[in-house]
Amino acid sequence: MAAKDAQSGMDQAKESIKDVVGARILLVEDNDMNQLVASRILGNAGFLVTIAGNGAIGVDMVKNEEPFDLALMNIQIPVMDGVTATRQIRELGFKDLPIVAITAHAMSSDRELSLNAGMNDHINKPINAQELFLTLAKWIQPKNVAKSESSGQTS
Repeated sequence: MAAKDAQSGMDQAKESIKDVVGARILLVEDNDMNQLVASRILGNAGFLVTIAGNGAIGVDMVKNEEPFDLALMNIQIPVMDGVTATRQIRELGFKDLPIVAITAHAMSSDRELSLNAGMNDHINKPINAQELFLTLAKWIQPKNVAKSESSGQTS
């Protein structure tokens, strides 16, 4: 019964993202394994993933690349942490870019820190695909998604 409920939940999560498949997602993550796992989950679901290895690179990509539909931001990353990067992105005027924290820190104070820095939401690691898809569906605006022939490509 539990397996059937889990499958039903995943089916609902996949259904929730059907209107936002093809969205451009910036993944700001320094750990190679976490980059691989997240980019595979997202790419296999049809999202276009760009990876930044630290917060400074993430800020630079938001400023200089084609607009992203959402950013997934690790909190503890080298060079510039996710909280600082988010504050800089907001100060640069990117108020409408949804930024979702992804972190191993699950305490309510960590969530509050993320939200106070200007992030829109918070996902705990390890990444749960069902939770991730529901969060993407919540924050990505379907009207903003530019459908692409190359959905699922990573760079």
